Amino acid sequence: MQPGFETERRVNTRVFLRSTVLCELTDPVSRISHSKTAICQNVSPNGLYFEIDELVALRSEINIKFQLPRSNKMTSATIMVVRIESLAKDVFGVGARFTHIAEEDKEDIGKYVERSNINNFLKLTIDKGASDLHLLAEYSPVMRINGELRPLEGEALHAEDIRQLVFSLMSKEQVRAFEKKREIDFGIQFDISNRFRVNVHQQRGFTEAALRLIATKTFSFEELRIPDIVQDLARQRDGLIIITGPTGSGKTTTIAAMVDLINRERRVVIITLERPIEYMHKNIKSIVKQREIGVDTDSFSDALKSSLRQDPNVIVVGEMDDYETIKTAIIAAEAGYLVVATFHAPDSIQAIDRLISMFPAENRRQMLSQLSNCLKGIIAQVLIPRRDRKGRVLATEVLMATDAVKRIIRKDELFQLATVMQTGVSSKMQLMQDAIRRYLEDNTIDTETAVFYSQEFARYI
Repeated sequence: MQPGFETERRVNTRVFLRSTVLCELTDPVSRISHSKTAICQNVSPNGLYFEIDELVALRSEINIKFQLPRSNKMTSATIMVVRIESLAKDVFGVGARFTHIAEEDKEDIGKYVERSNINNFLKLTIDKGASDLHLLAEYSPVMRINGELRPLEGEALHAEDIRQLVFSLMSKEQVRAFEKKREIDFGIQFDISNRFRVNVHQQRGFTEAALRLIATKTFSFEELRIPDIVQDLARQRDGLIIITGPTGSGKTTTIAAMVDLINRERRVVIITLERPIEYMHKNIKSIVKQREIGVDTDSFSDALKSSLRQDPNVIVVGEMDDYETIKTAIIAAEAGYLVVATFHAPDSIQAIDRLISMFPAENRRQMLSQLSNCLKGIIAQVLIPRRDRKGRVLATEVLMATDAVKRIIRKDELFQLATVMQTGVSSKMQLMQDAIRRYLEDNTIDTETAVFYSQEFARYI
C-alpha cells in the first residue's frame, strides 16, 4: 500500500493517484509565497497524500491544483497539513485534508475513488465464488467461475483505470519493479479469510492484471479428497516429492495441506519458497519460515541454495522452472532433506520426461540416476467441474517410486512407466482415469465431463 493509505482507510477510502500537485507555499515568517511541485500518491474525497522535497509546517494551509485521470479540468482546493513524515533526504510525505473545495470537485473525486477502488472488485470476486479476476484494458472485468469465464456487466476499464486499480495494491518498490520489468507477481491479504495472488503485466502496451483468489483456510486431506498415500508421502523424512498439473489445478492447495500435516505432527524446520506467498502457516509443532521470491529473496535457485544453510528438515519449492533449481532440489533431496516441489506437466510420466529434458544432454544419465535415488513419488492433479456446477473436485494420479519405477528411470526406459502404473495398485498407485471413474460412479461428475477428462489423460499414456 502507498504511505498514508492504511491510516486513512479506517475513516475513508483512499485510492492510488499518481498526479502532479501544484502547491502555493507561504513562508511563515516573511509571508512571501512561492510555487512548488509535489507528486500525489493517493486521494480520497476528504484529502490526499503527496510527496514533496520541501519541509512544510504542520497544520499549515496550502492552496493546491491537481488533475484527476481522464479529466479535462484542474481541481483547485485548500488543504491543511495533518501529518508529515521523512521519507528520504529532503523528501517528505505529507498527509492533508481538504478545508476548502468546490462541491462539484469533491463529487468528482468521490466518483473517481469509487471507480478506482479495487476492493469493490475483490469483494465481488469473493461473493460470486470466482477463482480468478481479469482486468483487461478496454473491456469489462472478467471472472472465472467454476472454470468458466464470465464478463461483468458495466463500463469497460480504460488502461489508466487499471493502472490506478492495481497500483493501489503495490508498494512504491513494487511499482518501480513493474515499470522496469513490465511484469510482477505478489500477494495481498484482503481479509482474515482471503488472500489474492496478483500478476500485473503488459499486453499490447497496456497494463493488465490477473488476480487469483486464495482462501487462507488450509484444507485437510479429507476435505480435498486426496488419496491416503499422499499423507504417507508427506510423512517421509527425506527425498523428492513432485506435485504436477496444469495452472490452476490446486497444486498450491495440496502442498499447503502437506505442510499443515507436517506442522501438526512433527517438530521440524519447514522452509517454503513461494511466488507469492498464498497460504499463511503459523508455527504449531514446527517452525515454518515462508520466503517470498522477489520480496525476501531474488530467485528460487538462490533461495534454495541458501535454505540448505538454515537448518531445514523440509523445503517446499513453489516452482521448479529452471536447470539450477531442479539440480539443487535433487541434490538437497539426496542429502537427506524432504523436498516438496511443484512442476508444470499434464501427468506423472510427462513430469519425469520434461524434468530430465531441462538438463544438458551430457548430464541426462547422471541426473536420471540421481532422480531415481531420491524420488519418493509424483502427484498429478486436475480440477474437474461438478455435475451440479457448484465448484470443482480434485482428481489425483499418484506415481510411487517403487523399486521397479526407480529401475525404469535409471535405465531411461520411461515408456514402461505406464504399464507399471496400471499394475501398481498394490503399491497404492492411482491412475487419473480411476479417480475420474470414481467421481462418475458416485454421481459427482456427469458422463460427458468424465469422458472428456479421461480422453485428455489417456493420450499421455
